[in-house]
Amino acid sequence: MRLSLLKKILLAVGIITAGLLSYIWFIARPEYEASILAERLAAVRQLQKSSMDNIDRTIVDWSNIPRFIISEITEKPSEGETILQMMMALHPEIIQMRIHSSAHSDELMSRNTSYPLFNLQFTDSVWEHSKVDSALQIAWLNRTELPTLLLAMQMQFQVHQLPFTLTVVWNAKRLNDILAGLPFDNNYSASIHSSSGVIAQNSTTFKSGEIRILMDTSDTVQIINEGTDSRRILTSAFKSSQLWIAVTVPEKVFSKPVEDFLFYSVLLTVVPMITIAILGWLLSYQIKRFIKKLETPAGTAGEN
Repeated sequence: MRLSLLKKILLAVGIITAGLLSYIWFIARPEYEASILAERLAAVRQLQKSSMDNIDRTIVDWSNIPRFIISEITEKPSEGETILQMMMALHPEIIQMRIHSSAHSDELMSRNTSYPLFNLQFTDSVWEHSKVDSALQIAWLNRTELPTLLLAMQMQFQVHQLPFTLTVVWNAKRLNDILAGLPFDNNYSASIHSSSGVIAQNSTTFKSGEIRILMDTSDTVQIINEGTDSRRILTSAFKSSQLWIAVTVPEKVFSKPVEDFLFYSVLLTVVPMITIAILGWLLSYQIKRFIKKLETPAGTAGEN
């Protein structure tokens, strides 16, 4: 059966359209989706790493202070108070320093008068081991009173064979400012986690307490669902201590470019094909009219 010109045009347009749409959906879309995912994840990882490195560097710098104090006091035990006051003057972010011993009731404490007097009680669960020094323990605390964020460091040492404990408490505002300085919009969430839970979080509507941190030293990516929405969680471990930074990214950050790609690709494929089909129909219609005009005079002449 021979096809008419219009049917041939429509069949050709349909085959070309189906082929282009199949290529877009099965080949171009997966490749573009993988490219966008890798690109966006790499960008978030880079910002996350930059923030984590800054926090790590600060914690490492602060970790040198307890070790220096202990080395000085070990050599000059009688000058303990002077050493603490000197370190307090050199480092205004230190809120208080305390040296005490379980062997006797005497203790030595120096505090920064710029901060209100408070008594901190540390439970064993808040301490995390430092990766810089196995003898150093670190606790990043989030309190309701001012200053709200504190970083405490604790080390054990001996003087004249008596055990002592040095506790240095820092104002952790600088660390929180580094976290809050990540150039993310309100749809993102950045948070610091310890093995016991969330320590700090940038201002966002997302509840970081719902994140289950994978206690892994490598970078991890996991997906969580919030009703109809999904988020990707990028987790990295700090180099200075047993802490983790987590950045949650809405899935639409990755899916929106792919959706736009599909929309415009289909639009740029279907619209020209529809235009060609309409032009083909008009061409077929004009050809039929032209042929009909050619046939009409010949038929009329034969009847006469």
